Amino acid sequence: MIVAISGALTQCTFNVKQPYPTYRTIFSLAAEAITILATGHAYAWLGGARQLFYSAALPKAMAGTIITYFVVNTALVAGAIASSSRRPLWKVWRENFLWSGPSFMVAGAAGALAALIIEHGDRWSAVLMLAPIYLTYRTYRICLGRIEDEQRHLHETQQLHREALQALSQAKHAEQALANEKERLAVTLRSIGDGVIATDLDGTIRLMNNVAESLTGWTQEMAAGKPLASVFRNFHLDTRERCDNSFATVAKHEEPPGVSRSTVLVARDLSERPIEEITAPLRDTEGRTIGMVIAFRDVTEALKMREERANASRVASLGLLAGGIAHDFNNIMMSVLGNISMARVQVAPGDPEGRALAEAERACMRARQLTWQLLTFSRGGVPVKKTIAIQRVLEESVSLALRGSNVTYTSQLPTDLAAVSADEGQLVQVFSNVLINAQQAMPHGGTIEVKAENIVEPAKRWECAAPVEAGPYVRVSIIDKGIGISEEQLGRIFDPYFSTKQLGRGLGLATSYSIVKNHGGYIAVESKLGQGTAMHVNLPAAAGRELDEPLESIPTDNGWKGRILVMDDDASVRMLTTNMLRFLGHDTAVVSEGLAAVERYKRALARGRPFDAVILDLNIPNGIGGRETIELLSALDPSVTAIVASGYAQDPVVTNFREYGFKGVIGKPFTLQELNQTLNLAMVPSTRTVH
Repeated sequence: MIVAISGALTQCTFNVKQPYPTYRTIFSLAAEAITILATGHAYAWLGGARQLFYSAALPKAMAGTIITYFVVNTALVAGAIASSSRRPLWKVWRENFLWSGPSFMVAGAAGALAALIIEHGDRWSAVLMLAPIYLTYRTYRICLGRIEDEQRHLHETQQLHREALQALSQAKHAEQALANEKERLAVTLRSIGDGVIATDLDGTIRLMNNVAESLTGWTQEMAAGKPLASVFRNFHLDTRERCDNSFATVAKHEEPPGVSRSTVLVARDLSERPIEEITAPLRDTEGRTIGMVIAFRDVTEALKMREERANASRVASLGLLAGGIAHDFNNIMMSVLGNISMARVQVAPGDPEGRALAEAERACMRARQLTWQLLTFSRGGVPVKKTIAIQRVLEESVSLALRGSNVTYTSQLPTDLAAVSADEGQLVQVFSNVLINAQQAMPHGGTIEVKAENIVEPAKRWECAAPVEAGPYVRVSIIDKGIGISEEQLGRIFDPYFSTKQLGRGLGLATSYSIVKNHGGYIAVESKLGQGTAMHVNLPAAAGRELDEPLESIPTDNGWKGRILVMDDDASVRMLTTNMLRFLGHDTAVVSEGLAAVERYKRALARGRPFDAVILDLNIPNGIGGRETIELLSALDPSVTAIVASGYAQDPVVTNFREYGFKGVIGKPFTLQELNQTLNLAMVPSTRTVH
């Protein structure tokens, strides 16, 4: 017992790679003690002496003893292994200890031999007892090594299991993250306003979002796996040639990101819409090209707005040109009309020359109306607004425009129409122009429908190149059943001198467009070829009711003569005005701009021979005009009698001349009779008439 326990303790303490835990040492010593005890009982039972181990006489007892030792010792160790590894005891014992049975048999045989030697008195042969001790040590060493290997293997297996579980968890997390990223990408693609199509390197569609489905007419299920060319059919805007969307073409162009091209997309139902598209290679995380992606959007509304703005810019440019032409033309017509009017006065009534001059004067009057329309179109002034009832203006316009024609009309004018803040004269011009166009669109006669209603624009938008503000409006609709206007020509109807009919080519609609726009309104047009046209004039509604103005009497006495100062930048106008004034018996002086007029007026005051009246041109391109000059003259002489002359009768200074210090106003070009009447009226401050 002492030898066995000492051997076990030595094995647990020395010649080990790592110190044994205390519990393992205790287990080993206890197992050895149990084994020796069981072995002693087996030895005694088989015929040996229990008291003296070395006095054993029978080899049979020694052999039985070693077998008992082997079975008990290995069973205890195998039980410990089976308990820790949760494996069957028999399987553990067979795999780890059965192979060591022969060595124990050899040890038993050696022990029996040693017993015989000792029995016969050869004490020195007792050294043979070292063999069982050594074999016992080796057996424990091998068995415990097996236990250590098994535990190490178990630990490594558990570590591998933990690593496998961790790798599996990471893989699941990566798979979930990939699924989440894919879902986020899908949500993003569904929510953006552009169409998106993704393909592989062969041009086969793999993905398309909802917008792409709507624009192409193909669903994701229908398009998946199909060639891009069969779903995304786009053509060049100008040549109408089919676009090459192959990956080779995209890669060859190597356009930088953000560069787009404009094409026409033909949907599955053969409908067409203009689009802007961007095509780029699709790369994976390592930068390898795996396909391409096409992003595109419908630009129908953007092109329409761009065209409307271009039209507005073109109209504005034409307006500037029209204003310059009208100003020069006015000065030319001034000489013609003025001289004709003076010639008529000198011809006896009934003479053929008088009739010819009268006809020429009427032609000049029509030309004057044309120049005034040009100036209105050029937006040379702001309309003079007042609150008016649109029903009365419409009735007057219809009566004037359709008088003597083969066209009748019906009207629907509610009594609850809102009033508008507008220039009445300009509104008459607008409605007359639209009515004349409607009448000319029905050369064989017909009926024009005139309607008016209150409407509300809910939000700001664009209509016919004009901004439309939100708010209440009064809509006047003039509807004919004439020849109609094609869709291609609708965008040009407000261009100057554009017409769809041979009769009447002029500034009518262009001027109307300008007037309505200057009033803060807009014109909308609906038309179909062969069915007619509806023109909707929309004007901002005003609060309140129409304001009535008292009529003023016009005096006719023109017997006075006086000294008159004329200011005009055009030499021919100055000469003609001087001749007309002298013909009327007045003394005249002329200057070309405002500072010269002030200086001339100041000298006349200093000499005691002041001017009875001054005629001031409103606009002087290279000097001070009439508005600034009247302020300087009023500072010199508060009682100055000044008349403003202008080719644009709708300028606020012209319409409200008294507010600016003028006593009279005259529109250029003017006749001799108009000049005489204006001078006479200017001497009566309470009168107010515009020529």
